Amino acid sequence: MAAPKFLLSALGSVLFFLLAVEAQIPSEFYSSIQNMELLLKSELAILDRLDKIIRLSEAKISELKRQRDSLRQDLEGVDSLEYVSNPVSAFLMTKRLLKDYQDIDDLIRKELDVKLIDETTIIPATVDLLGVAEGLSRLQDLYLLEVEDMADGYMYGYKLNRKLNSKECYEIALAMSQSTVFENANKWFREALRRWEAEESPKVSKVEILDYFTFSLFEDGEYQEAYDRTIDLLRLDPKNEGALQKKETFAMWLKFVEENGPIPKEPKLSHPLYEPLCRGEVHRFADELSKLRCRLDTTTTPFLRLAPLKVEEVSLEPPIYLYHKVISDEEIDKLIELGKARLNRATVGQMVSQVRISQNVWLSEEVDPLLGVLQRRTYDMSRGLSMQGFDMVQVNNYGIGGHNIPHYDCDSEYPPFPQFNMGNRLATLMYYLSDVEVGGGTVFPRLSLGVFPIKGSAIFWHNVHHNGNVDERMLHAGCPTLIGSKWVANIWIHEYHQEFVLPCKLYAENLPEDIGREEESN
Repeated sequence: MAAPKFLLSALGSVLFFLLAVEAQIPSEFYSSIQNMELLLKSELAILDRLDKIIRLSEAKISELKRQRDSLRQDLEGVDSLEYVSNPVSAFLMTKRLLKDYQDIDDLIRKELDVKLIDETTIIPATVDLLGVAEGLSRLQDLYLLEVEDMADGYMYGYKLNRKLNSKECYEIALAMSQSTVFENANKWFREALRRWEAEESPKVSKVEILDYFTFSLFEDGEYQEAYDRTIDLLRLDPKNEGALQKKETFAMWLKFVEENGPIPKEPKLSHPLYEPLCRGEVHRFADELSKLRCRLDTTTTPFLRLAPLKVEEVSLEPPIYLYHKVISDEEIDKLIELGKARLNRATVGQMVSQVRISQNVWLSEEVDPLLGVLQRRTYDMSRGLSMQGFDMVQVNNYGIGGHNIPHYDCDSEYPPFPQFNMGNRLATLMYYLSDVEVGGGTVFPRLSLGVFPIKGSAIFWHNVHHNGNVDERMLHAGCPTLIGSKWVANIWIHEYHQEFVLPCKLYAENLPEDIGREEESN
């Protein structure tokens, strides 16, 4: 092993000292006791310097051990899935890999000439840190999470090993601010300041917190608090040029607001029932529930007489069905295994989706015979819709705060889904491949209906009326996953090749009873 750089440097200094002594003092020390005493003094000086080198080395090793123990403490006894799906612990882990270990690696490379992080190490990018912060903010809003509780480690009954310190709260706030979710960033900045006041030796300066906090407040339109916090900053650092400039800017905006009135914030563009449904706060009326049934379905193929489908009627008008135990654990494991190696960020067209935070992959029967089995099983659950109109299976895994905002699966534009040339998406079948501890529901805001994942089940609904018009009642969303990992597999069924199975019906009274009736004649 190569000698540490700091040790080589120190020995070089000692050699230089000896060469200097040799240049100034004549040789033949042995011929004089007085000169031999000079050699003794030289040896004692070398030992003193060696003691200093050892003390410095021990101090650095002790600091590395302290950092290691602190970092390892966060991971002791954790369940991997529970840990990485918790948005707070996921943020801390991403930040450690992106910053803390990099700092340790820089120190070790400089002093010991060895690598802690090499080309085989998987390291996140800055976009990952910002993405986790944005997901945390989304969960904070939708599930009405209190910052103080999250900083104390509590998340819907799940708990971190420890509480967050002021620096960690500040780092979450900073990342949220950089992701432009300023309102929630400001809550974390306030918590960082509150904890800073209570800590004996904070790991971040109050000036640094206030510097970014004032910017975030201003961007959120909180001009008065931005100005007041800037005054606090200047009391701590009167010559801070940035704060002096911000003080003038904030004062100008306060005057503008006083003369012209407050600047309105942009409203949230979402259905009012979306968030309450995701939280499970909307309950259906008893008379509506009393009409729903659970039954065995044997109608589509003769095979179902031997192995009937277990159907739960979730909605009668429009019809939505939940099929239970339609995919086994072994099949789920296989499907997820096929998907894991091929996942890519969800897109809309050729663009990365900002409304669907997940990764997905399309799988055809050529990849594995299981995909053909799922297509045939979907045929049974769709009540005989032609498999020629089936898409490939799309496997999805949702990330931190992963969601799919309220949308329709069908396309209102003409021609719909031209890349497939199969017409509109007539119906949707979605397999739930995992349970989700908290969140991850499929909600239909216009029906006041929410369905939460049950591993091994599948949900089926129609997206258009029998005349081909979009059924606007089928607006739906995938709720953010708060705790757990949400895996689903979608099969969309298109209009083409369904002409003889499900003919176009212009009038409501001609619709089959098991498919459901339109609200109005078209």
